[in-house]
Amino acid sequence: MRKFFLTLIFFTIAVAGTIQAADPYIESVEEITAGNFFGYGARQMAMGGTGMMTIDGTALFYNPANLARIPRIEFNFGLSNQKYQDASTVRPVRRIVENGIIPTATVMSGRFAGFTSVAGSADNSKTNTRINSAILSIPYPTYRGSLVIGLGVVRTADFDRVFDMYFRDDTASGGHITGAGHEFQSGGLYQWGAGFGLDLSPRVSFGGMAYVYTGKHEYNWEYALDSVGVYDYHFQQYIEDKYLGFGGKIGLAMQLSQYIGLGLAVESPVVLNVEENSTNESQYPTDSGRADDYWTNYVEYDVKRPFVFSAGMTARIQDATLALDIDYTDWSQLAYGDNADMETENSKIKTYYKDALRFRLGGEYVFPELGLSLRGGFFSDPLPIKSEFQNRSRYGYTLGFGLLVDQVMTIDFAYLHGSYGRNSDFTYASSLDGQTLHNFIIDENIKYNRLYLTAAYRF
Repeated sequence: MRKFFLTLIFFTIAVAGTIQAADPYIESVEEITAGNFFGYGARQMAMGGTGMMTIDGTALFYNPANLARIPRIEFNFGLSNQKYQDASTVRPVRRIVENGIIPTATVMSGRFAGFTSVAGSADNSKTNTRINSAILSIPYPTYRGSLVIGLGVVRTADFDRVFDMYFRDDTASGGHITGAGHEFQSGGLYQWGAGFGLDLSPRVSFGGMAYVYTGKHEYNWEYALDSVGVYDYHFQQYIEDKYLGFGGKIGLAMQLSQYIGLGLAVESPVVLNVEENSTNESQYPTDSGRADDYWTNYVEYDVKRPFVFSAGMTARIQDATLALDIDYTDWSQLAYGDNADMETENSKIKTYYKDALRFRLGGEYVFPELGLSLRGGFFSDPLPIKSEFQNRSRYGYTLGFGLLVDQVMTIDFAYLHGSYGRNSDFTYASSLDGQTLHNFIIDENIKYNRLYLTAAYRF
């Protein structure tokens, strides 16, 4: 929601000329591509998202070293469906008062002198079905060992989101100020990759891949403010971001024993070039009638994402498999470039972003006589932002099953449920309150349910 908060400052100034934005706070540098992993491969997602030691086409993106274990030509295709739900509460709280006392979060104080704030809430949801993956794996004939080439694309980040907000401030005389907003986002990032996996020894394999990121993010924001018919303000904003980026990944897979496997991978820093077009329109009353302002803007900049370090382990005992994956990324190293205005935000990134350790655990049990596999898992995917902006960490569970058809085709299904809570705020000051600093706070409770369906055929 980084774009909407800049708009929020604008209408705050417009509604009462005495209100001044002291600081747009750190929301202005929130980057939607940071810490945004959607997941691919129904088998992997049913097991909590564990893919570091997987042996199918998705290894191209999880750990290319495991491509070397694919014995025949394989084509893998997948779909995904997501229902995203957001429930918000506007919580205007004076965190900083003139005597330096910070009240508890339950204290409700008006944004303006003479007004009493009323807790406002709103909710909305959004459902989308997308192509999730398409991967071709081709073993290359060798005299000894294995060499497998992989080509494919996966939907690696998802921008399908929705957000509504509502707030109200009342006076004892019956006057009030109300505001309502609706935010709608769509799009995603696709990762196009080409790579290989080869045996270094009977128990050790190495792999690498190069990839291209492409994608689009569409952002719509509508806002309406009314003050008992005295003042009304409407604002509409549309922003379209187009992404193009490049990167690479190398991986190592080792079979430590008959039962234990270990995988390691490093993803290079990624530079995403962003071309952004925006249109904005606002309507508000003036002394001579009503004004209608319209303006457009174009900006181009780079988003520089840091290294990602991954490790995974599997334990197989007869028909049971247990898998564990971890990823580490220091998101405080995120940076903007190739644009002087955007680069000024880099100093704020370290005060908002932090490092994050993603943890995934999953299990599978195979019934060979039925050609059936049952799976389940758990994941912890912490938001890459400081704890003061989080109400509840991001985590969830997964379930799924797989079918083996005629020894050449697999059909896999996964269900994922995740949730988290966060708060967003900015600081403003009002001359009516002697320039006392306040915080406008929005709490969000977010839930998402995802379905994955993947089919693979080995020729």
